[in-house]
Amino acid sequence: MSIVIKSAQLEAVCEKIDAAGRFAMDLEFIPERTYTAELCLIQVATDSDAYIIDPLAIRDLSPIWERIANPNLLKVLHAGDQDLEIAYNASGLVAQNIMDTQISAGFIGFGYPIGYGKLLQQLAGISLSKTESFTDWTNRPLTDSQIEYAIDDVKHLLPMYDRITEMLQQRERFDWVVEECRKYTLQSYYDKDRRNDFFRIKGANALSRRGLAVLRELSDWRHEEASRANRPLRSILQDGILLEFARRPPKDVSELQRIRGVRPDQLRQYGNGLLSAIRLGIDVPESDLPKWPAARIPSKRDVLMADVLYTVLRVICYDLEIAPELVATRSVLEALVRQFSDGSLGESSLPIANGWRRRMAGQQLIDLLGGATLSMNFTDKEHPVQMRLDV
Repeated sequence: MSIVIKSAQLEAVCEKIDAAGRFAMDLEFIPERTYTAELCLIQVATDSDAYIIDPLAIRDLSPIWERIANPNLLKVLHAGDQDLEIAYNASGLVAQNIMDTQISAGFIGFGYPIGYGKLLQQLAGISLSKTESFTDWTNRPLTDSQIEYAIDDVKHLLPMYDRITEMLQQRERFDWVVEECRKYTLQSYYDKDRRNDFFRIKGANALSRRGLAVLRELSDWRHEEASRANRPLRSILQDGILLEFARRPPKDVSELQRIRGVRPDQLRQYGNGLLSAIRLGIDVPESDLPKWPAARIPSKRDVLMADVLYTVLRVICYDLEIAPELVATRSVLEALVRQFSDGSLGESSLPIANGWRRRMAGQQLIDLLGGATLSMNFTDKEHPVQMRLDV
């Protein structure tokens, strides 16, 4: 197998993909050294061949990005969220017609999230080498071991997808997976809203509203600086330093340097930008100061009811061999209880109240909230908890 390093070779691979009508894909990347993940390899496979595309050798990767966005071509990935985000960031094109084997496996009793190697072992009895798990994929030339590892990550995906699809169709759940994977085809999935990132900085909840305004401007400044230099956020300035600037806003460079952890080179490079961001935060009108999101503390009643719903949900998922993690969390069920109580469930956007989740379990939970009678007992059978809901 040759590595694709020329545009003409890439076009030939894409022609084979078009003829096949579907392909599997995996990416190798390094996320920790840059603001956006550093793409190192693109692996694709059809039913007959597998290829490694070298993005460090081919400048124009638009032919493969266009195939990812082509709704007429099926793309199969495992845990595809990061791979598809990288493809979107590189091309601006939104993926279409995606099936994710990690998601699919959660609908047929394999748990969620399950790793690619573990799923392959359970489905096909194939064990993969993990010797290159932490390799530096920017090194060239690639070693034989790296090539084997990269190809293994993609060549089994289509057969695995076919086996999983057969099992899904037997259980009449294939459409549920299609519905769940549709999230990858929405631009909103990739357009990350960074405006509220400052709320996630540890210690931000102890700041005054003015301090939050300063922290917000500092966070936005750091994102812009990291994006411009393509460097990780925390390599610009650590969270704790931004928090200290927000707690006690410096007025000049001499006050900036009093904060422990700020290096002289950072002061020289970022001092003016930091002071400008701080001034922006200080000048925010009182009426526009950010507020910490008002999270309603659930009552003991809501928590108890949500816990019962979660137990019911786990029994349903156990019987159907579906990972409960794909269906709802306790916090989502607490929100379901609140919405039912205040009469807003009819307009709910909660996943458990819509789509396949409602058909599978959500309606039973809503019926229970509405007064349905629940009975349970333990058994020695394959299904250890027998449950009955009388509406």
